[in-house]
Amino acid sequence: MKQYLFQFIISSFYLFLIFPISADDMDIQTYQKIKEIIANPRHQEESEVYRERISKVTDVPLPYLIKIAQSNDNYVFIRARAIRLLELYQNPTSQSVLEATIEDTKENAHLRKLAFHTYSRFSKIDTNRQTQFIKKFESDKELGPVVKNTKKTNLNPKQNQIDPNKLKQMNRN
Repeated sequence: MKQYLFQFIISSFYLFLIFPISADDMDIQTYQKIKEIIANPRHQEESEVYRERISKVTDVPLPYLIKIAQSNDNYVFIRARAIRLLELYQNPTSQSVLEATIEDTKENAHLRKLAFHTYSRFSKIDTNRQTQFIKKFESDKELGPVVKNTKKTNLNPKQNQIDPNKLKQMNRN
């Protein structure tokens, strides 16, 4: 546990040196426009629609989405949409934000679960690290059932995908 905490701290420090996120770097008007886009309660649209609308406001939406997702001043549904949209911007920074949200036991349970679902759909990260991180929450009272359900769905091969066990059997013959 100490090893993972140390790695997390070092990687977070490194990421913020590369991708600094500070209030000085953020344009308040851009922040408000992005928040308005994802706060529209009348429309629950696909992530790609939000991406298209947000891209008309800024070419670099990740710092704004992170700030919205982490801000306790925003409604839970707004923060939830921002967390869900992080899946569109898979990189070490968004990965660290999701990991921090998942680990924060004081955070809203719904947001933790949503962060977990978003994190588990990340395909552009180290799968071994992702698996080890997810395993830590098998016994968590809020996330444990979600982890088990995720494992079950990941066990079922997707269409047009070769099952690794069948591939091993075919190679033995």
